[in-house]
Amino acid sequence: MASPSNIPVAPKLAFASTGLEPHLPSAEQPWDDVRAGHLLRRTLIGPTPAEIAESVNSTPEAVVDRLLEVPFGLPDPPGTWVNEDTPPKLNSDLRKIERARMNEIRTWWMNLIVNQGFSIQERMVLFWHDHFATQAKDVKRSHLMLIQNNLLRKHAVGNFKTLVQEITRDPAMLYYLDGNTSKVGKPNENYARELMELFTTGVDQYTEQDIGEASRALTGWIVQGKNAVFRESRFDKADKTFMGRTGNFNDLDIIEIIFEKEVTAAHISRKIYQYFVYEHIDETVVKEMARILQENNYDLKPMLKTLFLSAHFFDAATVGARIKNPIEMVVGTARTLGMTAGEGKAIRGEYLYETAKVLGQWLLDPPNVAGWPGYRHWISTTTLPQRHKMTDEIVDGNPRRFGKRFYDIQKIDPVAFVKSFPEPYDARKLVKTMGECLTSFAVDKEREELLLAVLLEGTEEINWNPDAIGADRRIRSLIKVIFELPEFQLT
Repeated sequence: MASPSNIPVAPKLAFASTGLEPHLPSAEQPWDDVRAGHLLRRTLIGPTPAEIAESVNSTPEAVVDRLLEVPFGLPDPPGTWVNEDTPPKLNSDLRKIERARMNEIRTWWMNLIVNQGFSIQERMVLFWHDHFATQAKDVKRSHLMLIQNNLLRKHAVGNFKTLVQEITRDPAMLYYLDGNTSKVGKPNENYARELMELFTTGVDQYTEQDIGEASRALTGWIVQGKNAVFRESRFDKADKTFMGRTGNFNDLDIIEIIFEKEVTAAHISRKIYQYFVYEHIDETVVKEMARILQENNYDLKPMLKTLFLSAHFFDAATVGARIKNPIEMVVGTARTLGMTAGEGKAIRGEYLYETAKVLGQWLLDPPNVAGWPGYRHWISTTTLPQRHKMTDEIVDGNPRRFGKRFYDIQKIDPVAFVKSFPEPYDARKLVKTMGECLTSFAVDKEREELLLAVLLEGTEEINWNPDAIGADRRIRSLIKVIFELPEFQLT
């Protein structure tokens, strides 16, 4: 059992005067493995050594432009059942089928993350899933959870305002926050409250009257099969007074008024800052992010590009300041080692989502509408040993069982892995490069000697040869030691 002193906790940062001015690589802050790796670890999930090396040979702006280009269209669905109708009512047999299909979606999504291309899309879909948290256990309909996932995928780095408009009429959300039962005379306030408190303005930016009036404007929508359908007879046609304005408002009118408030841009900018930079917010930087967002009519790309190329993002205090969430740990570990996921591939999506659940993140089922608390909640004396167990399992190809379920893992080729680094025949350079690729930090002399001792096992540096008999075992030992460093828990 790990002691609390062994649990990595990033300190509260005292940022320098860096802001959103562009980061200019220099002799003191070169564009190298550490900074390119930092950018990719925050935007991809588990960058490979080849992706980091390729980025170092490019420019920060070119890399960010590539990351922000999301694939056109949607991936192949998880099964042919997506073409079937959704039953209006679920008996016990249908509920069992729906639970199995939810797991198919989890598998499908985990496979997509492991097999992702050079794009921020999967990272952003996870971000929006946490922001617009919806629980499959309450929705109970797999088709609707998949439709919502595709909605988040479609607008991953698109327009935030458009995404809010569409998530408001999303069938899964209508089920989850009771919009489906809301009607004139009996409006349900659940979605109206969360629309403001969690999704747009943040707390203390509205009144209880605003919630009640917004809930009236949100009436009229029901779920019919896989679609949201407007029923005029269920809509409250009387005037509503919302945030100081009066009219016969509908859902889009309410959203329009919300997006006229500066706090809306500030609130989503804070969430993005906490997700991509650090838990403790620099309000000066957030204010500038919000300004860029508003100036671009809530298109996300200009703000994200400015953030990812800023001096603030590459500030030394920012690098390695976030604690990896379970999906970053599990999927990122597999992807960094060059694994692919799917039936007959190196690793199975089922193993990934089951392991992430053990570590505290159950995909499709955040703990509540506020999403996962994250940050220091991710690591404890219970979950840290489980993290170490997971990395050993992946490196050794020796997975655990989940009850009666077992998902095989193909062993990695450790020799091929080290040969993906420059100068794999130079033991000292190899351990330094591997340490700086697999963690967020430069490898100091103490760490270098530790890693070198693991790789050499008492032999001389000059005798190191990755092609020698037994080298594969020593490489595995080295990888496992790096994965168990406190630094590996941070990104």
